[in-house]
Amino acid sequence: MDVKALQLLCRYSLPPNSLGYCGRDSAPEKFKTCVMGGKCVGIEEELSKFIVLNPYLRTLARITGFDPYSYEVAEAYWLGNDELKKANLGDYPTLTDNFKKQGVPEWLVEELSQKPPKVFIPSHLFQILHVGVGRASGSVPYNIDSINNCMVRWGNVKKLENGKAVVDLHSLKGSEGKYSTTLMEEEFPFIPGFVPNIKVGDVVCAHWKEVIKILEPGEVEKLDHWTNEVLESFS
Repeated sequence: MDVKALQLLCRYSLPPNSLGYCGRDSAPEKFKTCVMGGKCVGIEEELSKFIVLNPYLRTLARITGFDPYSYEVAEAYWLGNDELKKANLGDYPTLTDNFKKQGVPEWLVEELSQKPPKVFIPSHLFQILHVGVGRASGSVPYNIDSINNCMVRWGNVKKLENGKAVVDLHSLKGSEGKYSTTLMEEEFPFIPGFVPNIKVGDVVCAHWKEVIKILEPGEVEKLDHWTNEVLESFS
């Protein structure tokens, strides 16, 4: 069991799971226990029920040779890392096959099979923009608000007050597949145990209207680089 990898997966998976968008109702408390206490029994079983995340972890494992729940695979999907360079268009059918096995609607799998991307970068932002946030589960409308809420956005904390952080978040603007980056000031809550000792000036990331992590410099670099790589692949 790679506890560090499972903690990363739990951290980013908790917000959409808590909102009922993916995974089971039994997951939130397990995710919190894993992140804050390092007790991660049963986490892999919970993550295997995520209709979108699990197919990507399986696909990345096939491409990279790492375990689906390894840190290398988890980081590649959520933040981006050099493991993504191993993917090519020939790997795209592996993803659609894994979607089908996971129970993604047949009409969507067929549509995706008929419309492969120009470049295959099996990451979270690729999922948001190529497949479309909410389309696999039908949980949210596919629009710019949902895109930004689902996107792992990052930025500097400007203010802390009443359990919430005001952050200048790197976000997207645009429509119909043509997006560019912009800064948006947003105020989101955070779970204290997830972001202990958070302070003004920290670089944090947010997912589904919740601040979930204080980022290390290397993580910021990876997120920034692979966000730009994915956006460039859609231009």
